Amino acid sequence: MTRTKLIVATTHIDRQFTQISKEALEDAADQVNRGSRPLLTVEHDPTLPPFGKGVKASVEPRDDGHHQLVVEHEVFDEVLWTDLPDGTKLFRQESATDKLPFSDSYSALTDDSFISFDPVNFGTQSDSVAFIDDIKRDSNVEFSIGSSGRKSLIPDPELLIGITKTIAGYLLAKKILEKTADKVLDLAADDLAKFYTFMRAVITSAVSYMTPKGRPITYIFVLRTDPRIEFIARSADANLVMSAMTLERLESALSQASFYRSTLGAVRIQYLLNTNGEWEFNYLLTGTGAVIGTEKSLSRRAKAFELLGQDTSANPASAEKSLALSVSASEDSLGKTR
Repeated sequence: MTRTKLIVATTHIDRQFTQISKEALEDAADQVNRGSRPLLTVEHDPTLPPFGKGVKASVEPRDDGHHQLVVEHEVFDEVLWTDLPDGTKLFRQESATDKLPFSDSYSALTDDSFISFDPVNFGTQSDSVAFIDDIKRDSNVEFSIGSSGRKSLIPDPELLIGITKTIAGYLLAKKILEKTADKVLDLAADDLAKFYTFMRAVITSAVSYMTPKGRPITYIFVLRTDPRIEFIARSADANLVMSAMTLERLESALSQASFYRSTLGAVRIQYLLNTNGEWEFNYLLTGTGAVIGTEKSLSRRAKAFELLGQDTSANPASAEKSLALSVSASEDSLGKTR
């Protein structure tokens, strides 16, 4: 079992000129200690399976008079492999001692349409306002708005889109519950039309307003169902993303979701859009805090470590620990939040 401590946030003013209060840090620490286990990820990339989890947290004073949130993480040392009946090979990693689930990243989402973004991905505040105004005008759909911060200087554009309960319920009934004896949930033509116009407005507006220009945009489409479902598309091609968001494409991707939930204990399942415009299973999180994913997802995570200067070929766990410590040290010296 490998454990390491990370400075996750401080009360300093960060790169985006925002400041976290000591009370907010204490609340975050309390959540971790009460069982809300944060994921340990590579460079805030949601498409890479987590390689550890936070298990304990505390708020500590600093020499400069500020305070810092320190989270003790357990790095997943062992990789186990299994073969599904169809021949798919999956890996599994989890804590040897902590069986609590990962924290729910989407607990704040409403059952209605929802958009959340990082303000730094817009040139000015007026650009973000125009972005929202264009979506409202072009879709005529009511939706909630949220914001997030990844504490990088100019992170690649990322957009979280919560899919309305009506559409999520439709997909859930057809592909997860599979109640063949029951009538599948009907979807009104008006609901379907609103779904497509909203998706089109969000995707095209993102291309127009989000920065850095020319970079692929990460679209995270979320269904607040049981289990949670993520469809993540990372592309600069708005037409490719839009064509993938048809109900037929989404239904096809969910063909094994029932198996993942009933057999593997999935509480959150992620699908990625490939270059052919098809959704592929990437990884899932279980109710006991395990991560289960494809060989491809594990290889991409290893590649991400290599690009950061970490050699994972000999001992992945030690390399991941080294990365975690280097992140902690650099953030500490800058006095910034993550």
